[in-house]
Amino acid sequence: MKAFFEKYREIILYLIFGVLTTAVSFITYFLLFHVGVSLIGQAYEWYIRAAAQILQWVAGVLFAFFTNKKYVFGDTNTQTRHMWRKLAEFSASRVLTLVLDTVLTFGIVALLAALSYEAILLPLVKIPLSADLIAKCVAAVFVIVGNYILSKIFVFRKSRE
Repeated sequence: MKAFFEKYREIILYLIFGVLTTAVSFITYFLLFHVGVSLIGQAYEWYIRAAAQILQWVAGVLFAFFTNKKYVFGDTNTQTRHMWRKLAEFSASRVLTLVLDTVLTFGIVALLAALSYEAILLPLVKIPLSADLIAKCVAAVFVIVGNYILSKIFVFRKSRE
């Protein structure tokens, strides 16, 4: 088991922190979306969804940057200039997956609305399987894979340091 972990350490840690980043993003998104709809109203749902989408991205990028930098890719350089440069590179790479996440989220929600999908209650956990939740879960798979590839190739590439 130890040999397996050592061989796949980076991928395993990336998946763990990817799931945690997704949790941070989901919590941010759903909290902001539901509070926004409650305070502003259903008529502005698409605007609230867009704002929640952007803010969840910021929260996710910040959480992922610090965990990926240190624990996944082993970048221990804490010099201010290095940190800002890496954060800029990391954030720029995440803009691509923000676009992917947004297109998938809005597209799947719109598709499910066109199909007259109504949320169902998941029996064991009693969580409504809403169009938003389905969309965010599908998007998360693509985003996690895309972010790993971009981080590995462009941001934390060993030969650059």
